[in-house]
Amino acid sequence: MEPVTFKGNREGVVVQLNSNLSFEELCTKVEAKIKSADSFLGNNTEVIINSGSVVFDDGQAQKLRGLFNSMGLGIKKFIPEVNQQGGEANDMFIPEVIEDDNYLLAQGSTLMVRKNLRSGQTIFHEGTVIILGDVNPGAEVIALGHILVLGNLRGIAHAGARGDTRAVVFASRLQPTQLRIADFITRAPDGEILVPSEPEIARIKNGMVVIEKYLQK
Repeated sequence: MEPVTFKGNREGVVVQLNSNLSFEELCTKVEAKIKSADSFLGNNTEVIINSGSVVFDDGQAQKLRGLFNSMGLGIKKFIPEVNQQGGEANDMFIPEVIEDDNYLLAQGSTLMVRKNLRSGQTIFHEGTVIILGDVNPGAEVIALGHILVLGNLRGIAHAGARGDTRAVVFASRLQPTQLRIADFITRAPDGEILVPSEPEIARIKNGMVVIEKYLQK
């Protein structure tokens, strides 16, 4: 699969990134693709970046914006390879696993991921993330809101990634290698790890990450 491809949808031109290249090499491929795609771009002045399983940090995102700007294009938004949904997902699940005073945290956009995450895959979303599958060791989920995994969470989860201590992490089987909420962090214990037999929820209480059995009301 080519590292950079262009697709069109109702929102405009989507730049699909499918690459394990270094960031610098990827930028070179992007620049070459844009130069060869004048006829496809037409009058479009903004594009959407589909980053696949790659998450860019703020510095890399800014460099990409600068690259596109230098070629007369803007970036409308970054999206991952999975489907994004709005309030329907919130209404379906989130109110059942968070307390009322946290509900406003879930009112932004919700990213619904309908697959298992393999080692090396990273999902980043500026809202709440719901995984309909497993998060395997070596995979990572980063969300500014809540993280809800309807499966096994055995990778890395970071909820409230910009400091929101109201965020929660829920999983049907909560066995993370690392779990972080805002700036509070906990890791899997050394030695034998007990497999939970029922859903659990992690949240900040009294200045620390507390993991509790989830009791549906």
